[in-house]
Amino acid sequence: MFKKMVVGVDFSEHSDRAVQAALQLARNVGGTAVLVSVIPSRAEIVPSGTADDHVTGTIEHRLRELAANLTASAGVTVDYGVEVDEDPADALARFVSTWGGDVLVVGTTARTGLNRVLVGSVAERLLHIATVPVLVIGPNARF
Repeated sequence: MFKKMVVGVDFSEHSDRAVQAALQLARNVGGTAVLVSVIPSRAEIVPSGTADDHVTGTIEHRLRELAANLTASAGVTVDYGVEVDEDPADALARFVSTWGGDVLVVGTTARTGLNRVLVGSVAERLLHIATVPVLVIGPNARF
């Protein structure tokens, strides 16, 4: 049974839907949710103490506030984490391997055609590399 839902969060509408799905699932099973954001690394070209450090801190602050607000309002314990990586799918899969989780929940915009080929899909890549089930929430999902 799923007890710990790990949710990919990029503060977009599609990740908001994934958060809502994970919270509903967590409520139904008495589980918890962990919000995880992936930040690209530019450490090779940007020295410490610059704007990239501010971005990481800002995202972590937003996640902490969101987790606290959701814990207070959703009736579910919500935690958060930040991963630094150029590939969001690799980072989310690594997070689950390191910190645990029973299911990865991600939203998708359901791109098609050339846009999908050029941009790729984190959700689709996770289906191939994740060691836990992946729950993909599409753009038309309703809760």
